[in-house]
Amino acid sequence: MIVREQGWMRRGSGAVFAAVALLVVIFAVNGSTARAYSGLAPDTVTIDSGALHGVSTPSYRLFNGIPYAAPPVGALRWRPPEPVAPWPGVREARDAGPNCAQPTGLGGLRTTVEDCLYLNVWTPPTLPADGRALPVMVWIHGGSLQTGTGSMYGAAPLVSQPDGDVIVVTINYRLGLFGFLAASALDDGSGSGDYGLMDQQAALRWVHRNIAAFGGDPDRVTLDGESAGGVSICAHMATPSSKPLFQAAILQSGPCASQSLPDAEAEGDAWAAAAGCPATDDATCLRTLSPDILVDRGPDDTNIVHGNAYLPESPLTLLKSGGMSRIPTFVGSNHDEVALWVWIKYGIPLGPVMTAADYPRLLAAKIPDLTPAQTDQVIGEYPLTDYPQPALALTRAWTDQLVCKLISQVSDLSRHNPTYVYEFDDRGALAPPSTFPMGAYHAAELPSLFDLVQAGFALDGVMTPPQRRLQSDIRRYWTRFINTGTPDPANLPAIPQYTPTTPTFLSFRPTGNQFSTTFATDHRCPFWNTLFQ
Repeated sequence: MIVREQGWMRRGSGAVFAAVALLVVIFAVNGSTARAYSGLAPDTVTIDSGALHGVSTPSYRLFNGIPYAAPPVGALRWRPPEPVAPWPGVREARDAGPNCAQPTGLGGLRTTVEDCLYLNVWTPPTLPADGRALPVMVWIHGGSLQTGTGSMYGAAPLVSQPDGDVIVVTINYRLGLFGFLAASALDDGSGSGDYGLMDQQAALRWVHRNIAAFGGDPDRVTLDGESAGGVSICAHMATPSSKPLFQAAILQSGPCASQSLPDAEAEGDAWAAAAGCPATDDATCLRTLSPDILVDRGPDDTNIVHGNAYLPESPLTLLKSGGMSRIPTFVGSNHDEVALWVWIKYGIPLGPVMTAADYPRLLAAKIPDLTPAQTDQVIGEYPLTDYPQPALALTRAWTDQLVCKLISQVSDLSRHNPTYVYEFDDRGALAPPSTFPMGAYHAAELPSLFDLVQAGFALDGVMTPPQRRLQSDIRRYWTRFINTGTPDPANLPAIPQYTPTTPTFLSFRPTGNQFSTTFATDHRCPFWNTLFQ
């Protein structure tokens, strides 16, 4: 997602998105078949902080709830993550660690727990007999930088695939104000904010130190994330200290976005004053605030911050200048991204209904900097008479405007990186009850990658045979890219490199995947580019 409601993320959407997860993905375990190698891998490993005992099954091996940094509590709140203390004996790694403090939402019920810097390692049940190390995918969850947890993404379907086995690491990181508050009182001269990004980087450093103990290759790491996870990966591609830690990237519905340090600290100072800490040099006041205040009184928007010592320059600026990590990059979006947000407001049965009279007002509210004259132009391009319901007109216009921004970024990226582009376009994707068809809404592709373990079982019984075929294809494209840096699985069409002159992308569809060069025209980008010239 992009970073606000106008960029596909906003406070409050997490709670409803959790309902989507429970209604749509209430199902989810789709087991994978492992290839026989050298017998079951051991369920006990030793890493730099101690020994771990995990879970071995016929289809995967799992080590849950591994601490990768010290609890960021007390004096460590709003500081870079510190090393974890070693433990004696063997630590049980069967259960996930606690979720990071957050309101009720994508990660589950509200929690104020700050001791939350844990990760989970999924491997195939067997490892290569020749000792060959497996490539690694590190997953950064979405949730507007405000909600979510790594443990809800079951990676069993990914670790054993025909195009190559992989190891998957899912992580927690500090969220909301705990992870991204920028305030003058927290500025030690190097800037503030981005503590959640620092957590993600600490997890990457943990992978480099320890993944070999699980059979992984620390020099073949792909960073993958959806929504806020994709936004985070763009920031890591622009962060000097993160660049050496991964060799490829997958960005799912998550383009580059950030806020300048002066703007972020001005907003943070105003929030701190309202919370009872007006002094801009009193970090102790902030660090002693109740976590309830930080969870319940957080601002609507949470942003990555640039201009501090950690992320010195804007990712968007570096994207245009070629200053990002020059690595293979697989990037895409969903055909009807913002249908999820329109559904939250106007699609829930027995809830409010969007009327024709609402259309001009909502366009102006959702699309930044739209003047009255431009609003009229948008209405002319997306007239209500072309759509069965006003909610569908709003979905199409708002989605196209956002996706065209992403396409512009993809073009910049492709000038310097091997870039491969997809669009998820299952118009019949599993969806919650709605008063309008949601199409391929934001995050609708996730059941095609993961077992969404927060939601349960029996997804295969709900998916149609064409959707199960699509699910299999997507998992193969992902694992092939993680193995080779190219999305070209055996016996499936290879996705060619995207360039501004040959903008080929693959549309993932249950009716049959299709190549196209009309991404921009499909989303009416010439109109949007002219509108905002």
